Amino acid sequence: GAPFKECVTHGWTVDGEGRAMHKSLGNGMDPAEIINQYGADLLRLWAASADYHADVRCSHEIFKQLSQNYLKFRNTARYCLGNLDGFDADQLTAPAEMEELDRWAVTRLNALMEKCAKAYNDYEFLVVTHAVNDFCVVDMSNFYLDIIKDRLYCEEKDGAKRRSAQTALFLILDTMTKLMAPILCFTCDEIWLSMPHRAGDDPRNVVFNDMNQPFADYDLGDLVSWGTLTLLRDGVNAALEAARNEKKIGKSLEAHVTVVTREEKPPVDLSHLQKHFDAQWWADFFIVSGVDFVTDPALYDQAADTQLNGVRVAVSEARGEKCARCWMHSPTVGADADHPTLCARCAAVVRKLPQF
Repeated sequence: GAPFKECVTHGWTVDGEGRAMHKSLGNGMDPAEIINQYGADLLRLWAASADYHADVRCSHEIFKQLSQNYLKFRNTARYCLGNLDGFDADQLTAPAEMEELDRWAVTRLNALMEKCAKAYNDYEFLVVTHAVNDFCVVDMSNFYLDIIKDRLYCEEKDGAKRRSAQTALFLILDTMTKLMAPILCFTCDEIWLSMPHRAGDDPRNVVFNDMNQPFADYDLGDLVSWGTLTLLRDGVNAALEAARNEKKIGKSLEAHVTVVTREEKPPVDLSHLQKHFDAQWWADFFIVSGVDFVTDPALYDQAADTQLNGVRVAVSEARGEKCARCWMHSPTVGADADHPTLCARCAAVVRKLPQF
């Protein structure tokens, strides 16, 4: 009998235009040349990103595009690594104590794990590479990692808020590294050797460890209101960009955002979300210095539209002075006589730092 249980076959490998590779046409690509120029992991990523049901295309343009995808993965891992220095992976924040945004990130990670597990079992490797790339770009880079920067950089080093974000980053890095190890074997081994581990992990090489199962106890379940939050943030980002182009503001931290409705109960009602999170949470979420919610027909007519029916956004200059440490504008800057250039939050953190 055959020495295998199943066999996966693929189409021809052709050039960027879909022509078969021939010496006479000079359109062949030497794997050794590709490895020298782009590295072995990129050749593996190319093989795993191709739809092998049809003819597989191979060209320098394709490798240039894939190198961007590779960088997205590597940069996401680098961000996680940079913020996990000194983190004890055996002391993870418990689900009940974790910030909701961090649990949202782990919920998205759970969905990624389920999708990739099915794709690996079906030999659909391109589903794995596309799903991981989307997760790195859409959920992480453009959304989650951007929002948590302030918490990671400015909160107390071992405080609960920072450790909550670090717990999510550890679970994300640990999961992604194991998920992509069969494809980006050198990169994932490099990450594995640099990252913190839990007792019971095999630190020698990532492939000596099983892929993670979804972290059910961290899962938020129904993500409907997070869809609303994402659309609202898109609207705020567009309004901030317009204000920046009109030279009303510079960086987004120089802005105050007002979420405006014409009537008390707009078609998309945000009141439950508004009550659910405090003012500081909203400022962090939009990466601005202040946020308020108002019902004002006159302001509504001037404000920028969002994708949420009956909800608009107005951008004005941030209130208060700029904090020299976190760069947020706050009326509390100068309230602490020992730290006159800092806001109340930063002054409290700095007061606890060891004096040099």
